[in-house]
Amino acid sequence: MRILALKPHGHVLPFIHSSMVNAFRSLGIEVLDLPVPRWAKQLEALSEIILKKDGGGYQAIFTVDLGADQYFISNIKDLQLSSRIPWIIWFVDDPEGYGFPQVCESAWTIPFCWDQEISRLVSLESYWGGMPLVHLPLATDPSVFFSSQIWANRLYQNGVFVGSTAHSNEIFNKIAKVEPDFGEEIEALWMVYRQDFRQPLHALAWKRLWQKTKRPMSFMQKDPLGKLWVKACVYGVGIKKRQEMVAKIFRSGGAVFGDERWPEVVGEGIYRGRVVYGEELSRVYNESTFVLDVRQPQARSGLTQRVFDASACGVPVLTEWSPELEVLFEPGNEALSFNNIESAIEMKERFLQNAEDTWKIAEKAKQRVLAHHTYRQRAEKILKTIRQI
Repeated sequence: MRILALKPHGHVLPFIHSSMVNAFRSLGIEVLDLPVPRWAKQLEALSEIILKKDGGGYQAIFTVDLGADQYFISNIKDLQLSSRIPWIIWFVDDPEGYGFPQVCESAWTIPFCWDQEISRLVSLESYWGGMPLVHLPLATDPSVFFSSQIWANRLYQNGVFVGSTAHSNEIFNKIAKVEPDFGEEIEALWMVYRQDFRQPLHALAWKRLWQKTKRPMSFMQKDPLGKLWVKACVYGVGIKKRQEMVAKIFRSGGAVFGDERWPEVVGEGIYRGRVVYGEELSRVYNESTFVLDVRQPQARSGLTQRVFDASACGVPVLTEWSPELEVLFEPGNEALSFNNIESAIEMKERFLQNAEDTWKIAEKAKQRVLAHHTYRQRAEKILKTIRQI
């Protein structure tokens, strides 16, 4: 089998892509690895390759998050219709943020998604007449993320968090500026949600909108403005959750890596600068007693990259509860989760005071990840899915 793989742009996506390319090749698949075209001449060159007889000899085209490039995304449907070969698309972020499913041709799309609940919801949409999204969780690359440190010599004895203060969204930020009471809506929603993160945040936002407008829920959920308001609320609450969680967990010590806005949240003494995904991040994980994981608001049920990468390093992960955590790991034995700020602080103390027990949990999580959650296993599932179609 021959696959044409299109490498996306970004900070983490190129690493995920490269790991998948290596995984396909390790399974005996011939892969031509090319960058996602970002302007017309590059697109013409790609078209020449895939428009050759029988798709240039390629049985499928593989891409992560539709290449994460708007120019390319705007041309994908035409490429699919002209090439007439299957496109394997793995979403590791919200598909709707890339215009899916409208931007794709259903007959030639084999979609995968890291989040099971999003997979279910998108597959139920009436305007998507193609193959239902297949749940394919994130994973790790054990050639990059592996254990290389002993417990006693950890540099960051009070744990680390690695991530952004917020994934900026111009539309949602604009709503917050033009709506005079939007900040109050976010605060009210946060006060309910912070009690228990197991509550569906999107459902809470819809309920809040109903309380505000008294319109029928069935009407509001079809209204584009209603959908936008809910998404903006979820986005705003997600930012508050992450920043407040990180600030309170590490107020007595720890290390936070990420963008330059973190010092305003956690203080200069806690902020340690940026870290590059890959080997540099692996070293940070290996130098820590535990890694804090706080999910982004676009996730409904999916686990983050941190859970798999840090676990592959044999480092304990203090993670926010998710329905998929109970499916992909054995709770309490391989993973420890929190459902509010108070339980997270309590669990942090447990991590630090009971190092031997924590180490045992981390080792079991590591074995689970290496056995079931590497990119090779994800590539195997993709190939199995294709062969069953």
